[in-house]
Order: sequence, then structure tokens, then C-alpha cells
Amino acid sequence: MIVRSARSPHELARIRDSVAIVGRLSDSLVRFGPFRLGVDGVLSWVPGLGEAYSTIAGAFIVVQGFRAGVPLHILLLCAGLMASRTTVTAIPLAGPLAADLFTAHRWSAKLVIRAIDEKLPAWARAGGGAPAYARA
Repeated sequence: MIVRSARSPHELARIRDSVAIVGRLSDSLVRFGPFRLGVDGVLSWVPGLGEAYSTIAGAFIVVQGFRAGVPLHILLLCAGLMASRTTVTAIPLAGPLAADLFTAHRWSAKLVIRAIDEKLPAWARAGGGAPAYARA
């Protein structure tokens, strides 16, 4: 598999927006006071399906971060966060509950977005060029 890296600010902004969307869908579609619930939290209650979604969404965030040239230490931190989130669901009953509270995809998306923002010119950053739905 060949992963093409992003070169232009427009490509970086598109990658940033896609990571923000996945982070938001995964872990913060609905708020209940200080708690957030997303697709990942709902699917964690379905054996196998939650782990599959979590793995795919996590891989997407890491690969997009790699394409955007995010530093390796941030990508490794993101991968570790999401791997621990995916494996916690293996614990019967308590695992899905813990997964609902552990918003690793949202945290990882924010780390990747912050690293991409450092590379982007001001006009392409959040608030400048990113659509409102894409802000994590």
C-alpha cells in the first residue's frame, strides 16, 4: 500500500477536516452534561462490531496524520490511545461502559489536528477555512 503525503495547504486542510469529522463522529455526536457519546460508544456494545469500527477509525486518523506529516511521537501516542480503547472493550460488560467514557478517537483527532494546524497558514486553520462541522 502506497500512502501519498499531502503537499499543499489545501490538501492539509482537507486531511484536517476529515480527521476532525471522524473524531467527532466517533466520540462526540451527543452530549449528556460532561459526557459525550458517538458511533464508537454505541457500537462498543455490539461484540466484534465495536472493535472493528474502533480499529478502522483509529487507523484512518493515524494514516491521515502520517499523510499530513504529523511527527512520529504524536502518531505513536494516538495509536497507543486508540489501541487501548479498542482492547478495553474485551472486558465483559465493564469494557463497553469504559469505552463510552474513554474518548480516545476524539483526543487523538485533536492531537493530529493541532499538529496539522502548526503546518497550515492562518487562512486554512480552524475558524478560517475549516467548515464548522469539521471542528473536533
